Amino acid sequence: MVHAIWLTEGLSSQRDLIRNIRLFAQTLQVDLTIFASHRQPRHEILSEADFSLTEPADENERLAFILSVTEKYGIQVIHAGRNIPWFETHRNTITASGPRLITGVASLSDYAVADDKVRFAAEMASHGLPVVPSVQITSAAQLRDALAHSPFPGLPLCIKPVQGIYGAGFWQFDDNAQPMAMFTNPERRITTPQQYLSALESADKCPAQVLMPYLPGPEYSVDILADNGEVLAAVARRKEGSLQYLEHDGAAFELACACARVMKADGLVNVQTRHDHHGQPLLLEINMRPSGGIGYTALSRVNLPGLFALYSTGLLSADEVREYNRTAFRPAIVRPLTEAVSYPSSLNNAIH
Repeated sequence: MVHAIWLTEGLSSQRDLIRNIRLFAQTLQVDLTIFASHRQPRHEILSEADFSLTEPADENERLAFILSVTEKYGIQVIHAGRNIPWFETHRNTITASGPRLITGVASLSDYAVADDKVRFAAEMASHGLPVVPSVQITSAAQLRDALAHSPFPGLPLCIKPVQGIYGAGFWQFDDNAQPMAMFTNPERRITTPQQYLSALESADKCPAQVLMPYLPGPEYSVDILADNGEVLAAVARRKEGSLQYLEHDGAAFELACACARVMKADGLVNVQTRHDHHGQPLLLEINMRPSGGIGYTALSRVNLPGLFALYSTGLLSADEVREYNRTAFRPAIVRPLTEAVSYPSSLNNAIH
């Protein structure tokens, strides 16, 4: 039987997924064919797969493309790295042709909760899981009032969009920040409340924001492999400055796994927590997709991309994944680096 997995266009980790899946399959000496696709000419990503495809730019052509590739090449598993609502809308049509579709969620409603930080917080609280307290802000006037009468007395504040990824739009408020700080050191994400409020009042409209206390940390990013809410394997990354400490237990780890169960996570997902002023972890958010740092997990010997691919294609059972997760883990310290990779001028694995 041919075992084939197709990784459609993802966000920041598609290349790491492919490389770690291949490494794990080679380590376990199993035969797994990796297909990868993207709308853009991302040769540095696609060249890592056994076969590469160019996705149609027109969304209206996507379904026919997927059905054609699935039938022609006998794809067993399709992993959706982005466009999750679209894939969920077309789930029944896609899976009727044979493959298993993995989007990170079990339904569109679960995705909607995860995609809205306010709804997510309310959902977690309803299940008794500790979550960062927050207030939704929908106007400059509302923010001005919240700054004058803080809903979190005595605590520093931060703000970010209700919807968004990669921390885009996040700002920490500091009354003592220098006026030019947000321009000279934008990566620190610090500004005065008045500067932010002034910008918001000048804007044509106010996208929904969420105001919350800024917690001291540390922050945890927990990468999880789950099957319809059942956690099979997980690795936590404790972030301390430029270093990340890979862990396999602890309060933040357990809280993240509980969150994944409540959200019926399906596939590779990521949960973020941060410790409060009492040293207790609180939920920040869940991303129903692989994180940008998913590849780091292999450095703990728990290669989550590899486990995901072999489990979803039937090369490993759930019990085998759990046992591997239990016995293989080794603590590790990693330092993320930016590196240059060779960009092939053409692809010799292109098909379709």
